[in-house]
Amino acid sequence: MVESEGATTLIGRTETHGRPYPSLLEKMILLTLVVVAVMTGKWMWVESDWSAFVLWPATVCGLPLGTLILTEMLSRIIQRIHVSSE
Repeated sequence: MVESEGATTLIGRTETHGRPYPSLLEKMILLTLVVVAVMTGKWMWVESDWSAFVLWPATVCGLPLGTLILTEMLSRIIQRIHVSSE
């Protein structure tokens, strides 16, 4: 690569920059869903009449997995909207 040409890619193609990705929105969704999961866990332990046999797996496995799945679904919706609006 010659210094006078400037920085290029390895195969010499020209790249353009698109719009910035809305990652702040995804982070806010994750934070919101974590807060909702904590509040749901508190409700499950304090106000529901579920047995401890159901509460432990729901708290340790169900809430984190549900939060992860919901966050991923909403992030993919945001990604699809971002890509289709170009």
